[in-house]
Formats: sequence, structure tokens, C-alpha cells
Amino acid sequence: MTEATTTHRSSPADDAPDTLVLPDGRTLAWWEFGDPAADTVVLNCHGGLMDGRDVALADEVARERGIRILSPDRPGVGGTSRAGHAGMLPWVHSDVRPLLDHLGITRCAVMGWSEGGQYALAVAHELPAHVTRAAVIAGALPLDDPQNRAHLNRPDRRLAALSEHAPTLAHAYFAAARRMGRRVPERFAAASARVLDATDQEVIRTHEQWFVTSALGAMDDLGGATDEYRVFVASWGFAPEEVAVPVDVHQGSADQLIEPAWAEELAARLQQGRLIRWPGEGHFIAVTRRPEILGRLVADA
Repeated sequence: MTEATTTHRSSPADDAPDTLVLPDGRTLAWWEFGDPAADTVVLNCHGGLMDGRDVALADEVARERGIRILSPDRPGVGGTSRAGHAGMLPWVHSDVRPLLDHLGITRCAVMGWSEGGQYALAVAHELPAHVTRAAVIAGALPLDDPQNRAHLNRPDRRLAALSEHAPTLAHAYFAAARRMGRRVPERFAAASARVLDATDQEVIRTHEQWFVTSALGAMDDLGGATDEYRVFVASWGFAPEEVAVPVDVHQGSADQLIEPAWAEELAARLQQGRLIRWPGEGHFIAVTRRPEILGRLVADA
């Protein structure tokens, strides 16, 4: 095992993340937002087809509230090396635990948006002594259940099937999307917004540069993008009922990507789950309701 080493950037506004050489020799990239000197720490698990900058818009509110946000890129995303494994529980031990140990963090909250919600639950399941509270923001139920997967939105269902059974075609799709995002970012943003409700479309219009930049970071490595989709629909390796820490489950009623009814079931299955509904809002409550989400998440800190 090699000794972990790190490089640093000067501020959250820089274009490069911090990097850490992990004990297995891979590189882990992570972003920091909020107050870098704060004792209150939140680990962010980014959404699917986004990198660790998906939480960048929370920088100001986190600074105001004295919160330090750590947001690692997952394997094959952004600056993080792909891993030999493809699963959430191995990721907690290969990436998250070394990062927390390296930074000397023994207690934190954890949150995840969309696909990141299940990763947040994985951290809570595997590191209950570290995690004070978790938040699942517009997250899914386990998608290895055929009934749940049948209710997944059509674009994600198609990309998941391609990533599992025809990865070359999945690579071609991601390569084409990446070209569009680099050459005509406004067209990429508009195409992404078409499947969303009006509130989400407005978020993308207002924060187009943020959205495109984070999405492109998720497609730097085409293999990493397919890995993400395979894990999204694979077995979690644990049941929601096995998560012991308190979990807030946030869901917008107008979400076009995640079945809103899933949130009620997930909250009921968790040992200490609490459902927070956002009537009339969509998938991007991670942006529109971030102050409220962070406030609940660190209320006990």
C-alpha cells in the first residue's frame, strides 16, 4: 500500500479539484465548497451524469452557515481514476474512508442528489460511527428490483441497458453528448432540459454554465460514465431497512426523472426515515431547496 499524498487548489472557484493518491495507487479528486475552516462537515455524493461540482451552487449558503462541503468525484468521473470494482460498498472503503481519514474527519453528515442518494445511504450504512445524518434528494429505490426499474424514466432506462449489454453503444452516446456540450453548450443544456418540468428547465436556463460544466466532467471518461449507469441499476449490497442513521428523504412532486411515490416508500423502509415533500417542484430541488436541505442536515451539529 502506498502512502496517501495530496495536492491542493487555492479556492473553490478554481478550475481544478484537490487530488489524493489513494492507498491502492488510484487518484481521487474532490471539490470543496463552503467554509474550509468549519468544523461542521457535509460529504456530498454527486448525481448521475454530474461530477463533484453538482453542489457548487451551495457554496455561498454553506459559507454563510459555517459548513464545509466535501464533494468527491466517483471512480471514472472527473479527476478520479476508474476502479477495478463497480459497486457502492467497495467505493465507500476504497475512496470515502481514505479521504475522511486523510482529512482527519471523524464525524460528518452525508447527502446525495438523484443517483447520489443511494451512495449517501451506502456511506451511512458502512460508516455509521462517522455519519450524523443523511439526506437523499430526489433519489431512487433499488433498481435491481424489476418493478422499480420498469418505472424509471425512459432515457435512464435505455442508457442503463446499453451500459450493461452494449457498452460500445453507450460510449458512442456519451461521446456524442460530450461533443455537443463542448461545441454548443446552450444546445446541450436545452436538450437535457426537454425531459424536465418547467421548474427544472428554469434552473438549467439560469445556471447553464454550472450544469454543462459539471455534466461534461462526468463524461471525461466514457468508461466511467458507463460504470456509473451499471452501478445505478445494480444491487445496492444492502437493504434500506439496514440503514440505522437518521435520513431525510426530499422529493419534489413534479419530478420527471424519479417517481415521486418512491420517496414515501423509501422513507418508510428506513429505520429513521423522514419524508420531506416539495409540492410543485421537480428534480432540481437539490438547487432550489439547498438551504433548507443543508439546514436540516446539520441541525444536530
